Amino acid sequence: MSAKESLQVFVDILRREQDALARGDIDALPPLIAEKTALAERLNQISATEAAQYRDLVSEASALNEANGKLIALRLQHNQQALNVLLAAANTVATYGPDGQQQSGVGSRILGKA
Repeated sequence: MSAKESLQVFVDILRREQDALARGDIDALPPLIAEKTALAERLNQISATEAAQYRDLVSEASALNEANGKLIALRLQHNQQALNVLLAAANTVATYGPDGQQQSGVGSRILGKA
């Protein structure tokens, strides 16, 4: 495969990765990452002179990669926020009084103390 073909395939993989990230299709990412990694190793062997001939493809790949990185960061931020909400909810202990109404922790006794 020529350098130009390799770059075109790499750009296509980045587009598919971006599409999967935008759709939230996490299951589609591992095979794309494997393809991208294998192709990146091949692309690392291309000389700077040869890569310069395909400046447009290199620029497009760079822009797509940067955009994908931002999408990943955004997903991580959303996941962290969701995790924080879940952890906060898990740390809120609900207690109920003799009347069946939820009570705050004020005035409650810790088990094992009188």
